[in-house]
Amino acid sequence: MAAERNHGRGDPLELESESESDDDGITVPSLQPVPPGLAKPNDSLCDTCTALDLTPTRFIILPGDIEAEIPVETPDELSIQLGFVDDIRRKSHCPFCRLVLRALGPGLPSFEDGERVSVVMSWNTDGPNPTGLNRIPQIRVLRPFAVKEDNAPVRAKGLNVSPEITLVANDAPTPSKSFFVRFIKDQIDFEMVSNWLAICRIKHGIKCNRSAMLEQQSGGATTDIPHFRLIDVVDNCIRPAPSGCKYVALSYVWGLSDPTAILRTLKSNVNQLEIPGALLLPTNLDRIPRTIRDAMQVVRELDMHYLWVDSLCIVQDDDVNPGGSKIASISKMDLVYGRAYLTIIAATGIDSNAGLPGLHPNTRGVNQPIEEVLPGLRLAFKQKSVDYSEKSVYYTRAWTFQEQTFMNRSLTFIGGQVVFNCQCISENEWREDVVFEDQRNRAGEIDIEDEDDIAQYEALIQEYSALSLTYESDIYHAFAGITRYFNMRLKVNLCHGIPDAYFDWFLLWISLVPQKRRERNPSWSWSGWIGESWPCMWSWYSRSIPRIRKALRQRTWIIWYQRKAHDSEECVRVWTPKTSSSASSGPRNFYGSHAGNRFPFVCSHTEPTRRKLIGAPEYIEDTHNPTSGSGFLQFWTVSVVFKLDKARSVENARGELNSRSRLGIFGCNGRELGIVFVNPEWAEVNISKNHEFILLCEGRDLRDNGETEKPEWKYKVMLIEWHGDWAERISVGSIRKGDLKQARGNGPVWKEIILG
Repeated sequence: MAAERNHGRGDPLELESESESDDDGITVPSLQPVPPGLAKPNDSLCDTCTALDLTPTRFIILPGDIEAEIPVETPDELSIQLGFVDDIRRKSHCPFCRLVLRALGPGLPSFEDGERVSVVMSWNTDGPNPTGLNRIPQIRVLRPFAVKEDNAPVRAKGLNVSPEITLVANDAPTPSKSFFVRFIKDQIDFEMVSNWLAICRIKHGIKCNRSAMLEQQSGGATTDIPHFRLIDVVDNCIRPAPSGCKYVALSYVWGLSDPTAILRTLKSNVNQLEIPGALLLPTNLDRIPRTIRDAMQVVRELDMHYLWVDSLCIVQDDDVNPGGSKIASISKMDLVYGRAYLTIIAATGIDSNAGLPGLHPNTRGVNQPIEEVLPGLRLAFKQKSVDYSEKSVYYTRAWTFQEQTFMNRSLTFIGGQVVFNCQCISENEWREDVVFEDQRNRAGEIDIEDEDDIAQYEALIQEYSALSLTYESDIYHAFAGITRYFNMRLKVNLCHGIPDAYFDWFLLWISLVPQKRRERNPSWSWSGWIGESWPCMWSWYSRSIPRIRKALRQRTWIIWYQRKAHDSEECVRVWTPKTSSSASSGPRNFYGSHAGNRFPFVCSHTEPTRRKLIGAPEYIEDTHNPTSGSGFLQFWTVSVVFKLDKARSVENARGELNSRSRLGIFGCNGRELGIVFVNPEWAEVNISKNHEFILLCEGRDLRDNGETEKPEWKYKVMLIEWHGDWAERISVGSIRKGDLKQARGNGPVWKEIILG
């Protein structure tokens, strides 16, 4: 998109300007002066950048300009050639070349796949996003791209996401400065931050007072969590939370900090910490991690009273008995963060002593990318939080994922800045280094997710499973709030992470990367593996929850039982439908529908055999499941034996994304029946051998998109490996129904399985 010049179609000075203060008391902060001395003594534009003819007016859109009618989402026309990366790096005297390199990111390579990397650029626009869908063009930006010799985009890690360069607001020749870059001071201006909260409170109202992930009828933290405590940042002590009080929550990482070395609330000191001034005592203050001390100061700067922090607001050793307050609090993290007025996200650093950048002098850690390109023309790279999140430990942690999921307003400290988000604005819009406070540019309400979409529930499992835990025993605790969300919205309990009322199809999760076994959890669940797991019903069947429920009643046959304990013979159904069958109605499947004659042999035995299990491992307790069991499933299904060998078929699109070993399932006549992906080290030992598979249910490989040839229903199979009296999952795949007769050995048999 070429930048149109001002040819008499409008006067920049006639554009609407922001007032210093709205009638409702919201202010537009004054611009800080940009310090002199940005230009280096030998700075001069190179010939390529001189030819761009950059001026302040080229970055504004005037009435009548063609861009005023074109949505911001218009594809870029990569018409500006800046040259090869290594040539640009040699032009260190050119301030615009330096800015382009900074905008593209620290991971910009000179070569990729043996090809030289060059930089191309386009003009585009930016502006307000009142509906959450399309931005209204208001300013122009330059977008640089790194490409290879065939114009294919460079995929190297460490590149910034969709970088944009635009004018520093001080040099804008218009009264309106919105969406241009503003210079930020060494320390955070909390009057500005308080102004953001005022804009949200006044313009968005109650929409931002409650997390979209919480049921409207659910209670509050101060009433629903026994012994709910807060830090009083005025009286510097811990105190029971006053009913209905407004509080701020802190979301951060403990890292490798020694828990015994920091101040924690314990049964032995809780009464002492409730005395006003207790947190200022040297023996206590010196042991409060810097991030927590900084968060307390932020709450004071915002003229608020209370802060919630896990280490001080939960009695850390009150977990010996089942009714202890620690487990009661952990199980309701959705309420803690969903009912907080604001959450402080400490996304910088590796542990609880990292602090909050910008709160104290010389702590931002990131220099603002501004260059004086010409006298009177200063340009800047518009930074984004996402450019720093990839390297942030915070976004790799399982506990913080749950906290982010439920918060309604947040202040994120990342990339040397603080960024505000709420339920009614797009990510990264409200930040220190971009002017946005103009009343016309305040975003409207964003859409709430469709509750009838199974993908939103699958996505929660997928994202969480990819994250890390310091203590593997926290696998269910760090998901407890989301477990409550599944319970309230999807009307299910999670059986070791698998929704019980959709059990068969949630067992069909896959992985696209090698995973490591989490030995203290069952292998049939995503919780039993370290690494991202993909439940993907939405991909191969439907997003519609009613359609999925109907299909499950027709496409399944296993009656799922869970063993209560190894030394017990008792087994309990994983889930029971509300409409139970009578004795005269005939056999029913797990979901309450009539069980037809699906296989050409007797399959009437579905009750578990009473037996004890000797020498089996003890799994982490399924604490947040009201009918928790041992994690060992006991059930009857069809068992078959096939040979695994190197696949002969061509990989499809999904296969190309999968970095695990791709093996073919071969029948007795040597024909390839299907594919499974397994960890490479397992494949090395087990290739070219016969292996046991069990039939799980019917499913598809592809979704029916209304094309003439509908995808067929297949048998979903699980590759298993026996460890004495019980088996473990290795992978899942599918075979055509007619290929059941290709089973090796004795053919398909009806068999009882204990799966751990």
